Amino acid sequence: MPIILHKLIACGLKQPDAEIEFRGYGTLVRGPSDTGKSYIRDCLWYLLGGDKVPKEIPQSKGYSNLFLQLGDLENDIYTIKHSLLGGEAEIFEGPKEDIKTDEPLPGEVGGFLVRLSGAKDRLLLRTTSKRGFVTGADLRHWSLISQPAMISEERTTGASFNATQRKASFSLFLTSQDDSSIILAQSKDDKLKYKTLASAFERDIARVKKEIPEERTKVEIESALSKINNTLGILSEQQKERSTQLREIRNSLAQTVTELSISESKLHQSMLMVSRFLLLDEKYVSDLERLRAVGDGIAVFENLPDEPCLLCGTPINDQRGNSDISTEAALLQRIAMEAEAKKIEALRGGLKDTLERENKSISMFSDEVGSLKNKLTEISLQEKIAMQNSVSEFSADPKQLAEARTEYSAQVRIFEEMERLVSEQNKILELTLTKKTKAIKRQTDVDAVKVGEIMKILLISWGFKQLNTVELDVTDCDIKIDGRSRLTYGAGKRAIFLSAMIVALMQHAISNNYPHLGIVVLDSPLKSYSDPNNSAEATVPPIIVRDLFYDWLSKWAGPGQVIVLENEPVQKETANKLSPIEFTGLLDKGRVGFYPAIR
Repeated sequence: MPIILHKLIACGLKQPDAEIEFRGYGTLVRGPSDTGKSYIRDCLWYLLGGDKVPKEIPQSKGYSNLFLQLGDLENDIYTIKHSLLGGEAEIFEGPKEDIKTDEPLPGEVGGFLVRLSGAKDRLLLRTTSKRGFVTGADLRHWSLISQPAMISEERTTGASFNATQRKASFSLFLTSQDDSSIILAQSKDDKLKYKTLASAFERDIARVKKEIPEERTKVEIESALSKINNTLGILSEQQKERSTQLREIRNSLAQTVTELSISESKLHQSMLMVSRFLLLDEKYVSDLERLRAVGDGIAVFENLPDEPCLLCGTPINDQRGNSDISTEAALLQRIAMEAEAKKIEALRGGLKDTLERENKSISMFSDEVGSLKNKLTEISLQEKIAMQNSVSEFSADPKQLAEARTEYSAQVRIFEEMERLVSEQNKILELTLTKKTKAIKRQTDVDAVKVGEIMKILLISWGFKQLNTVELDVTDCDIKIDGRSRLTYGAGKRAIFLSAMIVALMQHAISNNYPHLGIVVLDSPLKSYSDPNNSAEATVPPIIVRDLFYDWLSKWAGPGQVIVLENEPVQKETANKLSPIEFTGLLDKGRVGFYPAIR
């Protein structure tokens, strides 16, 4: 999305504003030398992200800030402010008169312009071994052409240290293809790093070689290791089978022990109950015997004769309490004792039944305990036999096999480490080999032909109708006229041909929606060609070239904005259409220059 420049303004305390208002498409700023035309280009360069502060001239005294008002295709207006004393530029929304200097937009000017140009996130080669994003400098280099660059005999890409980057940005504007897919060459740091790594691998390989067993190959060791693993696998399966069998035996053993414990507990409980019942029966027997003894005593007492008291001679019938020994009382006592005896006999009968049941339980539990003890003995014997069999079935010593397996595995790892180190060393050695960097190839043929056609149309419209071929030299980022490089021509033609290439590149990029800043500033494209000292190279009369060039500029309707800073006069008829900004250099006639006149 290209930009459009609206106004360039210089401000200072108690100084009138110096302002240049650019036309929408073609603008001519014309005047004699030393009136500030090149200064305008320097200000634009500075405001569009350049670091170089415009040189101080007498007329700029008292001015402190530069403002550039610009817009985009969506009619959004922005203003860039940059102090003539240096520092960082600031970006604001809106025209200059509406901006609030305490509310700048975030970010720096270069990134802002890259975003508007459509080149955001595009990658370009900085060098053959390094990539980076498009910068504001890449945009300015191919849009703002200074007077020295117009006639320079140096390449358009500039100094050798940044030629790769300049070619990359030229190709981006030409084709819209960045360098993200280009394979980078090695840097010096990378080469040094790879050589250091190669030396380290060499030392590691020498160390590992000492650990490799003599007269043994990796295949032999892997074969032996495989046999050991198979044997250990068989032993493991056997062990699993024996473990399963032994586990079943021990489960049965545990179950039998539990059952035996329960049966023994029940047997002891029955035996305890029998002992208690026998004690109870003994008590019943004792009670019966006591009742019999009392009965016998009563019978004896009944058969004794009645005798008076030996002391007082009182007859027994007359004695107090003789009713206790009467025959009726004895009879009642005997009846009660017989009833008690029957009751005890009944209890003994019930106790006898209970004792029989408990004795049967004792017999049953005793048999059960004996059976479980026999079963426990058998299971214990099975466990002992199973453990002996599990030991005797292992024909090989698992401990020795495990130790051998560990040793062979370590030896295999040594061989694998050696193979890895050799493989990595070979990769590093390939990277360290010095190879001639292949020329960077970009697909530019189709676009180069189209730009060549545009350049030819421009040059013909400027009066160079005798040209046969006009080509874009993509390798040198320059133009060829009839097979001849631009730099082999004189200064006048170098300037005009370069102008044609810069304008054609912009026109082609914007027409195809390729990244581009959208403006071209040409500082003195006609001056050298019109110089009388260069008349020998003027195959087309300078006045014709001048008038046709101005006529073309007056009719220019894009795509893109062209701003020309020039000394050469313009015809009145063309001036009426072009409406140039005229600097006179005279205090008493018209506008003196960029800055107001000093009186």
